[in-house]
Amino acid sequence: MDEHFQAPRDAAAALYFLPGQYLFKVLGDGTNTLKALSSGQVARAFREIRSDTGWLDRRILRYRETPDGNAVISYEPGRIRTIAISRDDGVTERVTIPLPTLILLGSGKDYHLWAAMGKRVNESTQLSVAPLPNIGAGFRGRVCFGNNEVPEVRPDTLDAVWRLIFDAPFNRDQAGGKCRSEPEDVRNLLFRLAADRPRSFPTHQLIVSTATVEDAWKQIVERRHVNDRA
Repeated sequence: MDEHFQAPRDAAAALYFLPGQYLFKVLGDGTNTLKALSSGQVARAFREIRSDTGWLDRRILRYRETPDGNAVISYEPGRIRTIAISRDDGVTERVTIPLPTLILLGSGKDYHLWAAMGKRVNESTQLSVAPLPNIGAGFRGRVCFGNNEVPEVRPDTLDAVWRLIFDAPFNRDQAGGKCRSEPEDVRNLLFRLAADRPRSFPTHQLIVSTATVEDAWKQIVERRHVNDRA
């Protein structure tokens, strides 16, 4: 059996699928011991598998996959974007404005959005309130997608979630408390930026928290998984 199997260099074990049974072998221990497993034992083993990338240095900062649900943190560097904003009279206007770096945390089907002062993000980055309507008040930052169907967290669904955020019109809902100069309605700031055309978002408008990206992960992701297992 082994003469036809070339194990990857860093593999710790192997599972053989045979007619009517499974065989498990530990690799690299100098023995040839095989353990027979039932289908129930194999199923239980895979149900308990948990993976977590830890903190990375790229657009996907961290991804966790567990039986309780997946979680991810991603970010989009600050840049010029075209978004749609609904006025109180019902007219929707498309505006081209600079937005700050935005941080997206997804857990299950719940997504949270914040801003950051700089272009690069890591676990120590301080969170700011996202200067956009339709985002939960304060530093909770939960995204309201309206009636749109939101995909579950996976690396391959992230682009779709970002598109949902930027493509849907922003309206008056939860427009207060999102920036310094327009505490009642951040749309006024966004329309002003569209008229003034600055090259980057004025970071002095951001409401900065002492909480970090890592704090958000612990509060939202790790606490949720603990509660789900309780």
